[in-house]
Amino acid sequence: MRKALRHAVLCLLAMLVSQAYGQVTYPKNYFRSPVSFNVTLAGSFGEIRRNHFHSGIDIRTEGVQGKPIYAIADGYVSRVNVSAGGFGKALYITHPNGYTSLYGHLRSYAGAIAVWVNSQQYKNESFALDTEVPAGVLKVKKGDLIAYSGNSGASGGPHLHFEIRDAKTQEIIDPLFFGFMQPDDIPPRIAWLKVYPMDDNSMVNFAGKALLVPASGSGGNFSLKLADTIKVSGNIIFGIEPSDITEGGLKTGVYSIQLSVDGETIFTQTMDRFAFAETRYANSLMDYPAFVQQKRKIQRSYVAPNNRLSVYSEVKNRGVLTFTDRKAHRVQYVVKDVFGNAARLNFWVRSHPPAGSRPKPVYTGSQLFTYKEDNHFERDGIRFDVPKEALYEELPFEYEVTEASGGSYAQVHHLHNNLTPLHTFCSLSIKTRGLPESLAGKAVIVQVFPGNKRSSVGGKYSEGYVTAQIREFGNYTVMVDVTPPVIRPVNVFNNKKVAKQNSILVKISDNLSGIKTYRGTLNGRWILMDFDAKSNQLTYVFDQMMKPGKNIFVLTVTDGVGNSTRYEATLNR
Repeated sequence: MRKALRHAVLCLLAMLVSQAYGQVTYPKNYFRSPVSFNVTLAGSFGEIRRNHFHSGIDIRTEGVQGKPIYAIADGYVSRVNVSAGGFGKALYITHPNGYTSLYGHLRSYAGAIAVWVNSQQYKNESFALDTEVPAGVLKVKKGDLIAYSGNSGASGGPHLHFEIRDAKTQEIIDPLFFGFMQPDDIPPRIAWLKVYPMDDNSMVNFAGKALLVPASGSGGNFSLKLADTIKVSGNIIFGIEPSDITEGGLKTGVYSIQLSVDGETIFTQTMDRFAFAETRYANSLMDYPAFVQQKRKIQRSYVAPNNRLSVYSEVKNRGVLTFTDRKAHRVQYVVKDVFGNAARLNFWVRSHPPAGSRPKPVYTGSQLFTYKEDNHFERDGIRFDVPKEALYEELPFEYEVTEASGGSYAQVHHLHNNLTPLHTFCSLSIKTRGLPESLAGKAVIVQVFPGNKRSSVGGKYSEGYVTAQIREFGNYTVMVDVTPPVIRPVNVFNNKKVAKQNSILVKISDNLSGIKTYRGTLNGRWILMDFDAKSNQLTYVFDQMMKPGKNIFVLTVTDGVGNSTRYEATLNR
């Protein structure tokens, strides 16, 4: 008995030590696959995307919808989320071993789950649904059919978005740790290296701008397509663009990146799990301007002062290296995937002393913003508040104003530029010019893009100003929306006989403030109309609400400032 107790204690201690060092062991045989075919990926865990990390894996469904989706283990449906964007139709199952599985972009739910979701939508008279399900209401067994794969929400094509989360912390974990995919032996690839001078006294190849160098290689060994050694001086950081795309375009993802100089580890990042609160820090991890301008996903081996990602370890001086001697230094990147396959990029840099200290330039811009405190900026016609921690580091904020363009009721305010990301929402108030009192309720702030394209960010009018929350620097002005939404029936018209069809299809759109609500009824009673934001299409599949004989179909669509359009048709079944 004593021996067994001692063994149990030792096992517990070993587990705690393992977890303390990030070496968590995940069960590989507890879960089954959510699909009945071989898992291949179109998207990997932790992929860097604008404003977020990819939070799961995208399982290919052979380019079609309607593949059966199964519960990966016993448990209960704990949450259902239905929306026109995001994961579209999504399902969460909580399992007794401490994990939650998520299935997204579904076409439809199956069995008792479908019945329950439909009842909730009719109860709330809303297509959109985000509700927690009490434990025990929708129990599932391992292998139960729970849904069918689809392309709902913000999906670029048919696939299953699949996640595993820690049920207690809600952190997302790479599902490949749980054995959902056959290991491969193909190492990642390294496509580019970028070397950055960090201040005005730093240089790369005797210039004060970053150097982008292509890499080439195979079998895990990579080198630079550059004949000469890179010359560096002062404070320098490095970045690389890796990928883990195998033959056939399949992905398993980049798990870790390690940078060392002269054999000493300078920087390590490990993408094994993260919290949703961290996901927007992807904008700080990557070279944001390179992504905006060239769509390059260069991952910087640098931790900005307000980058609070938990994926970093062994980081020295935030990844900033200081080169002042006259020596050659060996630099190595090691990139691994989740299966342990490694790619190495080795290259040399030659250091030289700074070319003499240059005086720090005097900032002559509009205002210096800090990430440590709230920032308030005010000029004639504008008030702009950037809260603390909205920036990743100190910013010399630039501001310009130009005269109103056609259709605007305010000057165009140029807030810095689109190459600097914002982490949190900021309050922007713009003073109107010549806005009739009768149109004050129709006024919105719009972002102006190249080519004079405009997109509403909403807003409310008060005492001469329109105020909205924005999360991007850019060019903003005020416009009014007096045009109601457009309703375009696809397969119905007044007095149509619909006995040979099983649905009503309608396209809806709005010119500026965006569609806020829609409501469809048959014979005065609400009907469930599925909204696909990608195609702007509403779909009502005939159910018990469509009666034999004459039916009166009414659809009302309202935009963000209250403009409304009503469509009515008599349909005979």
